[in-house]
Amino acid sequence: MIREDILQKFPELFGTKTINGRQVHVEEAIATIARELDPEIGAALAARRARLQSPAPVREKYGWPNWDDRFEDPVTRQIWTFRQIVQGLIDNFLGRSSEWRWRLNDEVPIPKDAHPSKNPGLELTGPWHPLDMAFNALNSPAPMNMPDFEDASPPHFQPDGTSRDQPIAIFAALQNAKDIFEGRWANRPYEVVKKGQLRAYRIQKPPAQWPTRFVRPPGIHVRFDYITAGDNPVAGVIPVALLWALNNYGALTGAGTGVYYYIPKIQTPQEALIVEKLLARLEGLIGVQPGTFKIKVLYEEGNAGRFLPAIAWVLRRRLLATNVGRWDYLGSLIEMWKDEAVYPDPQSIGMASPNMIAYQRYNALMMLMAGMNAGEFSQAAPIGGMAAVMIYPATDPYGRSKYNPLALRAMVIDKLRERLLGLIFVPEEPPASQQPSLEDILEGRVKGRLYDAYRQSWVASPESAYVAAGNAPLQASVTELQAILDAPRQTVDVKGKPVPAVASGLIEAERLLLQSRGLLNPQGKITPWVITKDMFNTPEKLFTPELWDSIYGVSAGEVTIEHIQHAFYMAANYGFQILNGNFAAAIDDYELSLRFMNDLATYRIDVSWLWSLVHHEAVITKDGYLKSPALTEDGVVPALNAFEVKAGSRFTRQLFEKLWDCHNKWTSEFFAELDRRGDPGRFDRAKAPIIMDILKRQLLSPHYIQHSARLLFVIAQVNEQERRQILDAIFDLSREEVVKRVQAGTLNKAALGAHDYVYDIFPDTEGGPLVKNLL
Repeated sequence: MIREDILQKFPELFGTKTINGRQVHVEEAIATIARELDPEIGAALAARRARLQSPAPVREKYGWPNWDDRFEDPVTRQIWTFRQIVQGLIDNFLGRSSEWRWRLNDEVPIPKDAHPSKNPGLELTGPWHPLDMAFNALNSPAPMNMPDFEDASPPHFQPDGTSRDQPIAIFAALQNAKDIFEGRWANRPYEVVKKGQLRAYRIQKPPAQWPTRFVRPPGIHVRFDYITAGDNPVAGVIPVALLWALNNYGALTGAGTGVYYYIPKIQTPQEALIVEKLLARLEGLIGVQPGTFKIKVLYEEGNAGRFLPAIAWVLRRRLLATNVGRWDYLGSLIEMWKDEAVYPDPQSIGMASPNMIAYQRYNALMMLMAGMNAGEFSQAAPIGGMAAVMIYPATDPYGRSKYNPLALRAMVIDKLRERLLGLIFVPEEPPASQQPSLEDILEGRVKGRLYDAYRQSWVASPESAYVAAGNAPLQASVTELQAILDAPRQTVDVKGKPVPAVASGLIEAERLLLQSRGLLNPQGKITPWVITKDMFNTPEKLFTPELWDSIYGVSAGEVTIEHIQHAFYMAANYGFQILNGNFAAAIDDYELSLRFMNDLATYRIDVSWLWSLVHHEAVITKDGYLKSPALTEDGVVPALNAFEVKAGSRFTRQLFEKLWDCHNKWTSEFFAELDRRGDPGRFDRAKAPIIMDILKRQLLSPHYIQHSARLLFVIAQVNEQERRQILDAIFDLSREEVVKRVQAGTLNKAALGAHDYVYDIFPDTEGGPLVKNLL
């Protein structure tokens, strides 16, 4: 059942449709598939919670799977062991025929416009509502676009205080896509008033030049309360996947493209099987061959890496690529170790950190081994991670556009490093002791096959100069890469300091970093990763303790009070925006002097890390200060030394209270500065104390919440009285007490529903065979 106001506001999205010569009733299809998959989704989420809460050591509960662990094949319905899956992966890489050999996309060929290696460049992610954001996406020079219904989604709820005549934004985004694909905005402006001025937006490219669209639905952990199957809210992935395909299949295929998805948050092969069943059922409704709807998968969960070959095997009919990312992935590592260890400042762990280099190489290796066909790397590819900075406009009131060269250069180096990481050389004979350079390989001094894996990567901003800076290293020919590094040095001035320009060759610090990661030799020559055929010719050689340590070991580093304050600043600012219904939020990052694009993933890492610090009363490792706010040339930022924190101090509840007070002062000064400038701001300021209350209760609670934003989804929609009851139910009361009070009529039933949603509790599946099998 779908709530009546949604059906009335968006009648074109629902009802009976003729698709590919078949009649499909949208609401019935959603309900039917939801009823089929609901028990499996509940079991998968309950298994996630059970693993998080397990007292077993990290190396045990998050170790490599047992070789005899069993997984269901969605193609044959037979059971394969993890050993058999990995052996089949190895056999494919080595070109060795066997009963276990498998590869990706062996049934339905990869469409040209969706191929990750044949369309090099950036993938732009962002919401398709408001409409101008969809237009900006289509006008972008990024060759791939991701209409986002997950981390940077339009809100799937209406914040408390929203006028009831306003639509739920995710459905507005789906309607926007339908209108655009059906040509309703061709040669027609979209006009909207922004900051008191009328602005007009147009789609500037013909459809044949639009980026290829991969829609990102929510993960299985996000539910839509206003769509139910029986008495249960439906997981958001089901309606979004169906509404996209059932409304757009004809227009997309008629334009020479197809239905493509970007699947987030998969942790296990069982979760991948849910996605495979969903898409296969959808293909059956439309009457196309299984594997027609191609997907990319975000490899953003540490737990998923343990099973990556099995996840790819489950999805082998349609999986084009697996993407790496910093924030959700790092957040998942913090979660893995939350009860045993404290991670260092996450701001210090970038994609060039050793554990992240290992993660990116592992991703490339898995895609290479599963994507080989007759010696060619033609069936899949790895995809790089997010560049999440937003360029300041020239109209910024503090003139912070002067820092934009920092963002442009960081983009170049980020995508260049990824490109070099994806250069993999498989020699015909084991090479001599000296590692061959790319130049040696291209000039034929060493015989073998060179594979160029990372040709696509992510970006959050459609700004043309920023996209161009990232496209260039990904789109350059492999024969041009050394010349890019060796180009003459060019700099631009940023506040009296020289910063390398976009077209500059490497400066010494950049060269040394790439050399330290094995990407350059001491002479500055590119050195591809050399893989000999006997390095990974058995499962035991592939999944070793050393590989596990390189990917999952806790990084070395400092825990500083300044970065703790910065993490809280980011969490509070972004949480404030979620409560106001904004998921894609460019927040002024006073450490980087740039705008940083926050989404649900950044909130996850900040809150997870802060919770672990409080949980362990972590030791601060360097002398520092909590800062009070001051108006600087860059706006109101934490700038004045307010409270000294010595190395060796613990992050106690008392120190947390001082941090909390410092941010309250910053918020007050920030709003006062807006008032002085006559800027009312975009958002309801009444939400600011709400996010502060939520963060205090959550971070001081002994109970860990995996996807913290779900708590905000719930709280954003309710009034003050309901909010108090829900927060009590989540943080202060046991579930047994919540049930007792609901039965006695002293607590709203919604509080129990919120408790179970936030903690992934499914009473109908707890302890059942599905959950036990997943564990």
